[in-house]
Amino acid sequence: MSDTPIIELHGLTKRFAIEQRHYGLKNILLHLPQYIHDRANLRWFTALDNVTFSVKRGERVGLIGHNGCGKTTLLSVIGGVYRRYQGEVHVRGRISMMLALRAGFCPELSGRENILLNGVLQGRTRAEMKALEEEIIDFADIGPFIDSPVCQYSSGMLARLGFGIATAIEPEILLVDEAMAVGDASFKKKCGERIQRLLSQGTTLFLVSHNMADIKKYCTRVIKLDHGKVIFDGSVEHLA
Repeated sequence: MSDTPIIELHGLTKRFAIEQRHYGLKNILLHLPQYIHDRANLRWFTALDNVTFSVKRGERVGLIGHNGCGKTTLLSVIGGVYRRYQGEVHVRGRISMMLALRAGFCPELSGRENILLNGVLQGRTRAEMKALEEEIIDFADIGPFIDSPVCQYSSGMLARLGFGIATAIEPEILLVDEAMAVGDASFKKKCGERIQRLLSQGTTLFLVSHNMADIKKYCTRVIKLDHGKVIFDGSVEHLA
């Protein structure tokens, strides 16, 4: 395992404005003084608060904490979904991520078409995704629905397709946010086998889960967040 961190965060802080009301262009023009007042008095929510840590290549990191503590926001910053933040973020590897069931999917396109779209969004070429298409379809195991619009898919079908895409491209860094929580036992078994294969090849894993059994199974290190702050960073064996 190289000593050069594949991920480095220094003083990462991410805030979101809490909008009091929705303004369209017409309402802005009709209520300009109120709009200016509201914009000048925005309230802010700090999702991540001065987060600093590094991850070596091949590490297996579990990310835990209560709902709303900043786990998904953290993965979104690492994955490049959020570009505006304070602090420094350095990522030195090819990323694949599964952060939300419908993220990266176009509802009107078929599963087959979304394989190409999702792969391109994650930096792959059309030719690369066409070469992986049958493997992904076989993993997803959704039969003739592969040529149906994904807006017709159940949560389990979306999870299987999304996980199949995210792992088939064999990333250097895999970010997974509760992907296995929606699947049945068979799906979880397939996911586990796929994750273990990637880990054996040296993939760096970031796994968000409320299931401590999964954290202990796949991860050797745990980072715990509380209201956007890191309150624990250490071996999974030392987690209380």
